[in-house]
Amino acid sequence: MSPAIGFRVWRIDEMLTGPRLASPHRYAAWLPGLPLKAECKDEAGGRALANPHRKQPGVAPPLEVCTCGIYAYHEADGMVEALTSRLVGGAVLAWGRLTIHQEGFRAEFALPLALCYQQTLIAGSTVIPLARLADVYGLPVIEASHIGVFAAEFGESYLPPAEPSDDWTARLGTSVRRVFGSWLPG
Repeated sequence: MSPAIGFRVWRIDEMLTGPRLASPHRYAAWLPGLPLKAECKDEAGGRALANPHRKQPGVAPPLEVCTCGIYAYHEADGMVEALTSRLVGGAVLAWGRLTIHQEGFRAEFALPLALCYQQTLIAGSTVIPLARLADVYGLPVIEASHIGVFAAEFGESYLPPAEPSDDWTARLGTSVRRVFGSWLPG
């Protein structure tokens, strides 16, 4: 399996050693130049000893039965919608165990590929911290509408096929086109 590309948001954690990318929901700082490894933790941030796979030696997160793993969207649009003046976005390269979902995936390992900005937020408070983060991590900063093309050079998208519609009118329209299409030339 080739590495997966994904898109996610981070909060900026101002540490004594400089700004760091951090999970917006948990304390998990991404160290410059090093991949982040997923750990199974409970909601309070401690190790989740109650999860079934925590008791199995050699079983790494993420698993379907748990919420652990490093989260990323399949497409940049989901990440762009989540951007705010307090969150930065970017592309990641993910590998190891992957749990694929309709909107994104959870990974065992991930490494940032690039940071991005949204034109509407450029005048906001993320411009200077984004430049500092890019310097600390040695990452390019790319406009959000172009980050998908950039990331595609490094891995594959594991976006699952679209789920069939429960809308009977859409199914009927497809059936009618199929039937009439075989009767009508051209």
